Amino acid sequence: MLYTILKTLMKITRSVFFRSITIRNKELIPSHGPLLVLANHPSTFMDPIVIATILDREVFFLAKGELFRGSFAKWLLPKFNMIPVYRKQDDPSQMNKNDDTFKKCFEHLEKGGAILMFPEGVSITERKLKPIKTGAARIVLGAEARNNFELGVQIINIGLNYENPHKFNRHLFININKPLQTKEYKEIYATDTFKAAELLSEDIRKQLEKLVIAIEDKKTDELVNDIETLYKYSISKEIGIENEDKSKEFLITKGIIETVNYYKILQPARVEAMRNRIKDYFNNLKELGLSDSDLNANEKSNSFFGSNLKSLLILFLGFPVWLFGAINNFLPFEIPGWIAGKISKEIEYKGAIGMVGGMFTFSIFYSLQIITVWKLSHSQWLTIAYGISLPLSGLFAYWYWHTVNKIRTKWILMMLFYKKSVFISNLISEREQIIAEFNKAKNEYVESMEKN
Repeated sequence: MLYTILKTLMKITRSVFFRSITIRNKELIPSHGPLLVLANHPSTFMDPIVIATILDREVFFLAKGELFRGSFAKWLLPKFNMIPVYRKQDDPSQMNKNDDTFKKCFEHLEKGGAILMFPEGVSITERKLKPIKTGAARIVLGAEARNNFELGVQIINIGLNYENPHKFNRHLFININKPLQTKEYKEIYATDTFKAAELLSEDIRKQLEKLVIAIEDKKTDELVNDIETLYKYSISKEIGIENEDKSKEFLITKGIIETVNYYKILQPARVEAMRNRIKDYFNNLKELGLSDSDLNANEKSNSFFGSNLKSLLILFLGFPVWLFGAINNFLPFEIPGWIAGKISKEIEYKGAIGMVGGMFTFSIFYSLQIITVWKLSHSQWLTIAYGISLPLSGLFAYWYWHTVNKIRTKWILMMLFYKKSVFISNLISEREQIIAEFNKAKNEYVESMEKN
């Protein structure tokens, strides 16, 4: 009961928190039968919330055993389908309790249930897959061994690709692969249980690596991110990809990574030269207080002055609605972020606490505000209208604030053209040359792959 209620609330919260959620291959998730769901783990408890709300079936979670300290936690957490698992890095003395954890997982799978695990074992916000632990493989192989490998447990790997899991109104791309079938490991398990677990864990790693953006090191990640910023709009426009098509954007990023990795090995000097050139470009933008999207937006506009009247109308006509929305939504919007900063300094918790905290703060504040209006007015229709206006005006206030910042940036850019027109023109030219240089490198890489 508690699980169903919480899942419903989280679906609503998730839909509001993310600007868009794109799910690829959701139809591959089995609707019944024993299932082990595995995923990468960039954002602590946001990850299980996201996955549980996209599954059309009830799921049980493996959670850190340290969460179950105290009698209240031991009573409450299982009601949310949570099963404790004990990690060596948390407390080696508790590892013996995992025998009971494995037993509970075996029994749940034997009943045709679904279990969610994060086989990396840690949550770090990186575009990198951490080493895969063998726990997931040992659970599924152990369950099959108890049933002569006739249980039919399927393993679904899910890749969570957040634009930024710690900020409101960002994109999320969920990538799903076809199930792994556990019967294939029966013969190996019969002769060497350790080898079977290692082999299955490696197959899980290979699948997950295809489903996420995985980059070897931070330096390469920074370069890839800069190239994405410059290149994605250009290539998307060239091949006709819509802004919201995150599945195709994912493939573009994969292509950028492959190209960079190829030249890192064969032509490292070329990669370093491009890295320095891109770094100089972004440093010049930073000195002017601009971002690449500002120059990119300028490319899409016929004139710096063409939309000024529209901008002024947005500023003046939208101000009263923004003020109403800001006054009524400021505290419930800001409090979760403040709480997140107080609870944990780890970035991995920021978005998760903000999303869940927002569910509670908005529910509480909206309820109190609506009750107050009813008490003061005793008007049913006014109270209903006010209640409807709260989320609508809040979303408008958020949009208005970002639109004002965009207008402000555009006007700054216009003034810079008056004062530093040659410098801005050179920046735009440099941007085009960098894109052309990477496009040339990408085409050479594709040609070399086709020849091989």
